[in-house]
Amino acid sequence: MSAQSTVYITREDAIDRIKEIATLLIEKDYLGIEVASFEDHIDSLGFVDNWTPIDTSDVGNWMDKMLEDYMDHPFFRHSMFNNYLIRGG
Repeated sequence: MSAQSTVYITREDAIDRIKEIATLLIEKDYLGIEVASFEDHIDSLGFVDNWTPIDTSDVGNWMDKMLEDYMDHPFFRHSMFNNYLIRGG
């Protein structure tokens, strides 16, 4: 098991990141996903083809816990070792 560190992010940062990556996934922009993410160890094609699209217009209405949980998903997270918590902003 790898060590995790807590990373504090604002609601706005989480919302922006989720919308950015979700848009790339919806558009199947594999190059954009590669550039925006460090996830080179995950099968990008398989992830994109099996990802369930979300309505990005609703993300701003999500509770903090929902944003934190979604930020822990592959391609949305900035590092597999981080645990995201909403603070301030």
